[in-house]
Amino acid sequence: MSKRNARCRDSGKKPQKRAAASRQQELRRCRKFQRLYVETDGVTARLRRGSVPMEREEEQRKGDVYREVKVGAVFVAARGPHRSALVPGVLVDAADEQVYVARRCCAEEFGPFLYHRACQQGLASAKQVVVLGDGAPWIWNLAEQHFPGAVQIVDVWHARQPVWEVAHAVFGRASPEATGWRENGVPASGTGTHSRPDHCHRGSATHSSTCRSNAQYPRARPWLFHLQCCTHGLPHLPRDICMHIGSGIAEAACKTVVSTRAKCTGMRWTPTGLAAILALRIAVLNGSYDDFWLHRHHLILNH
Repeated sequence: MSKRNARCRDSGKKPQKRAAASRQQELRRCRKFQRLYVETDGVTARLRRGSVPMEREEEQRKGDVYREVKVGAVFVAARGPHRSALVPGVLVDAADEQVYVARRCCAEEFGPFLYHRACQQGLASAKQVVVLGDGAPWIWNLAEQHFPGAVQIVDVWHARQPVWEVAHAVFGRASPEATGWRENGVPASGTGTHSRPDHCHRGSATHSSTCRSNAQYPRARPWLFHLQCCTHGLPHLPRDICMHIGSGIAEAACKTVVSTRAKCTGMRWTPTGLAAILALRIAVLNGSYDDFWLHRHHLILNH
């Protein structure tokens, strides 16, 4: 078969693939499912000096500057193959097909993009929505604005640190009391593949009565404040709901979407160039590459 005929055959398949993907997306929006996860995080990218407004500290030092790119991953919870280590007989959620969104912008501007991606994945059909993050305030503000009523879970690795620091400040570093208090609040496993522990949910209390009089423990005070910020707001959930407790998918999305393509050795960007490459990268990862160019081919023809 000649190359021309092969190209014609491939070009004829593209509309069929787009139609099949569109039908699948429509079915996903219509069918009811148990749980939709929204995970988000941030990663810095290197920008050319002078291409963006700089802080005073940046003006005083040489070299390029770094700005945060916000990345989101949205996926439907599927029935996982692994059983919970905390609740016998309960299967842990597994991630279905993931879609991504990435923008170099403030949280207020990023929220609508993340919400739109969640809507494409069937937000209206989800019986429950879970927002999982590392405890940064902008994540919870975004969740309350665009996903009201969603379960908000602090990543287990980020929740561990303040619990450990409070235990060390109150009971002494490496003391049996500190270890015992910590193990009551943080599970031994932090893989994110077990039933949600009490301390990770933002609405649960993690402090013991010993620590509430924190005036006696000045070293514990900043960590208690951090812990209170992470655990304030929502009612407690039963332990037999096997949700993800680790934001590993969001962190992997930062690497897959941004670092792999835009943070290789020697790479630096202008804001326009970074926005363009992120949009192209997202189109490839989300399987919407053909649709991406369908609405932009005129830009190439007129160039």
